[in-house]
Order: sequence, then C-alpha cells, then structure tokens
Amino acid sequence: MLKIALAAGSMPYFSSEGETIYKKASRDLEKLSKTMGFDLTVYPDLIMTEKRAAEVRKEIDSKDTDFLLIFHPTYISGDIIFELMKTRAYLGLWAAREPTSEGPLPLASFVCLNQNASIAGHFFRENKKKLKWFLGKAGDRDFREGFEVTVRVLDAVKQLKELRIAQLGPIAEGFRNMYYDERDLYRILGVDVIRDLGTEDVIRTSEEIAEDEIRKEFENVRKRFIRITAPEDKLFDSVKYYLSIKKICSEKNIQAIAFDCASKLVPLKAMTGCLVNSLLNSSGIVTGCEGDMVSTISSYILKALSGKPTLVSDMAAYDEKDQSLLMWHCGSAPMELADDNGVTCRNVYRSEFAKGTDLEDMGPITSLTYKSGPVTVFRLTGDGDYFYYFTGSIFDGKKSWYGNRGWVKDLRLYKDPITAKDLINTILANSIQHHYPMVLEDVGDYLEELAYWLDLEKVPEKKWQKYLYK
Repeated sequence: MLKIALAAGSMPYFSSEGETIYKKASRDLEKLSKTMGFDLTVYPDLIMTEKRAAEVRKEIDSKDTDFLLIFHPTYISGDIIFELMKTRAYLGLWAAREPTSEGPLPLASFVCLNQNASIAGHFFRENKKKLKWFLGKAGDRDFREGFEVTVRVLDAVKQLKELRIAQLGPIAEGFRNMYYDERDLYRILGVDVIRDLGTEDVIRTSEEIAEDEIRKEFENVRKRFIRITAPEDKLFDSVKYYLSIKKICSEKNIQAIAFDCASKLVPLKAMTGCLVNSLLNSSGIVTGCEGDMVSTISSYILKALSGKPTLVSDMAAYDEKDQSLLMWHCGSAPMELADDNGVTCRNVYRSEFAKGTDLEDMGPITSLTYKSGPVTVFRLTGDGDYFYYFTGSIFDGKKSWYGNRGWVKDLRLYKDPITAKDLINTILANSIQHHYPMVLEDVGDYLEELAYWLDLEKVPEKKWQKYLYK
C-alpha cells in the first residue's frame, strides 16, 4: 500500500486558527485514506525547529514513506522546509486558504507555499525536488481530483519499482525492433527482469499439476466461449500451461511475463499461446505477446493505473474517411474486453493458409470485438525513457478481421486532437515499435503525471506531409 505522511510546520506570531485548520485537514485526509486506499501517518504537532524537522524527516525515511505532504497552517521557516525536503519521499505542498480577506494577513500560507516551491528548485538546482502543490480543503473538488491522480500514479510508480518480470522464451524471431537492455530498464524504471525461464520450464511444470485441477479450470474456461472451433485438446493444453505459469509466478514472485509462444510452443506443440496469455491477463498476471518486454512493462503500467486487464495489440489499418484506425491482434485479449457478441475460440488466422500441414489446427485464440467506449494506447520506447500515448473511442459497425479487434475514432495524441494519418506518421517517423499496449479506459491524466515523476520524455508529434522533413 502507498505510504503517505502528513506533517506541518509553523512560526510564532501568526493566527492560531492555522492550527485548527490543520487538525481539520488531518481528519479529512484520514477519511480520504480509507476511500483512496493508502496508508497515512499524521504528525499532529506543528514542527517549530530545524532539529524537530530533521527528526521527522529521518523517521519518514525509516518507514520507506512514498509521499510527504507538507501542510502550511502558517508561514514556515525555509530552514525547516529544507530539512524536510531532504527526504527520499516524493513531495507535496498544501496551503490553507486564508480565513479572512482583510485586516492583518492571518496565515500567509499560500505565500509560504510559493517560497517553498521555489526552494525545491532553486536551492537543490541540478537535483531539483519534484513536487505537487495543493490549495484549500481536502473536500474541495480541485484538491480531491488532483490528489486522487497523485495517489493512483505514485501507487503505480511504487508497483513498478517492485516489479519482477520474466522473459519467458526469446523475443519472437526477427523482431529486432524489440531488443532492450534490462540494465536500462532497471536504472530508469526500477524493473527487475528475470531471464532464466523457457517454454520447456512451463511444459515440465505443467506435469506437476493435478489432472482434476486442470479439468475443473478447463470446464470453467469452455463455458466462457459462445462457440469453439479450435481443437479441444489444445484448449485443454492451454489451460494446463496457464496453470503452470501461474504456479511458476507464485513460486518465483513474478508479476508479469513477456511470453514468446512462436519460437517454441508452435514448433513443439503446433499451438499458439494466445489463450494462455488471455487467461493470465484475466487473472492479474500481465502478459505480453511475442516476447516483447517493453510492451509488457507498458501494459503493466496501464493495469496499475486503471485496475483493468490489458493487452498488447497491433495496428492493422486506418481510415481517413472517418479518421479511425483498427487495433487488432491475432487472439490473446482477455475475455472481459468482449462486447455483447461474446468470444469465439478458434484457430489463429495463419492456420487458414496452412492447410495440409501440421499447423492447420494452430490455436486456440480468443476472437472478439472490443466493447464500445474509451481506450488508451500507451508505450514506452527508447531505453524506457521515452513514451507516447493516444486516446480515443472504440465504436462498432465496421468490418474487421477475426482475432481481437476494435475500430477507434476521436483520436487524441496526448491531449490534442489528431488525424489518423498524422498519428500513423508520428509513429512511423519516430520509429516506434509495432506493438500497442492498450486498456479500455482513458488514463491520459495519470500518464501525464507518471511521466513527470519518472522523468519520461514524450515522443514528438510528426504531421504527415507529402515530403520528408526533419
């Protein structure tokens, strides 16, 4: 759980009403801790000396506090603030509104917040302290909405820095655009990549799972399809390997998997891992396709921000007539994403072109169209230090190839409207990888703040022109 500390300082000869306001703010924040789901430590006594500020800061760090929110019941000495700002925690500055609007200034709370925001950048300089400021009561709409974004984002950051993710098998054959250096991912994101797992480990571990456990889960999975045309023995094996990976993840404390089924599962078993991935994502173990590690981490971030299952997609087509594009993949989406047409279990699309070979029954996949509504597509790129995201609305009524798919309109790159062709050109001209992690929710606000705390850079927009340009 995210750990937040609330502390306040003061100076003599300001209105005593500031202390009353702080007590009320503390109680209100404790209520928010219950609804937003964070652990709160309140320091009820006002900090009046540098010595006490240092003691509080050391205690905050000893508890591995994630976010220190400094309330300003009155003006606070910059020396006290400096001591508190030495913390390893992320920082928030919270000012009270003045209780009167004329006569002597009672608190100088907002004035002091301005001073302290400046100290964070001016004194620390190259090691500028990041912070978010708040004004008013905890029940105010601006405070509540802004604070909720920060809580959700910092919770995702904390999850990311504790993430153990496995490369299961190699990166898919020929996918040289998916290469990465796990040392950079650890340096920039705090992610721990595990490389000692292979498809053979999954197959071997699957033999340790009791037959009745597999059979029970198999029957539960079968009921979720409206139609099954893929071979049921491969559906059974998919459930078996899903349970096997769950067991491995539990034993090795792994929360996400970049799984390449093409290199080993296809030649060994003449089947895909699409249904395996679908079931894992539904269970809360984020799983990316074709061994794409950076897409899997991006999917994990989307899940941490939304609490919803995610998937890795391709972009298969775009249409300038209605400024839409088709998000499609071969069939590994979680079944929760399906619209009212439900989910069909069938073979992968390439099996249609493999008649008379061992791969004519290559499957099983989840074939579905996505629910109408908001969607966010987000991906880290570079060494994990750059990113882009776009949002839009999934709508029905257009033809599409079977697999997982949905047409998206009302496109926005970051916060700004963009045409389908300009979005495509932005991706191609910036050499962005061809996998698109997505979630059926608009989490753009959260991604903007996530990028602030993690120092991520946005991929620049590149509008299409008939000529090439720098």
